Amino acid sequence: MAKKISIIRGADYNTQTFPTAAAAGIEAGDVVKLLSNKAARITTGEPEIGTDIMLGIASAPSTDTASVAGTVEVAILNPGKTVLRGEATTPANLDGATEIGKSVTFDVSGDDFTVDEDEATDDAVHSLRIIGSDVDDGTVDFVVRPAALM
Repeated sequence: MAKKISIIRGADYNTQTFPTAAAAGIEAGDVVKLLSNKAARITTGEPEIGTDIMLGIASAPSTDTASVAGTVEVAILNPGKTVLRGEATTPANLDGATEIGKSVTFDVSGDDFTVDEDEATDDAVHSLRIIGSDVDDGTVDFVVRPAALM
């Protein structure tokens, strides 16, 4: 089963439909950004403040095909308030304390989205702020810093 991102608190968000390019292949739970006025999947090392505009989390698969553009329904996050949960890139590194407060990005491998807690914190550009972790489950809770959202 692919590792995806979920909304766990602050569910006072709206959904919005965005166009996608052909072969976008966005799945429910994928993290979505704005790229050339279309929704696209976040890639490793994103979102970065000043570079990427994160739209939110896909709430359904996109309708595009290999040759035809489509649309995707995206849950628009409430900046700094909607709490998300994802698996840590290296769950064994979680200790329940040192990762709290770090500003990091996503690690994306195929269909797996993880929160890269291994990454050095960088408040100037990294958009995800870790606010909690579950050592037993290997997950981290985080918010997206407002400067990275649409």
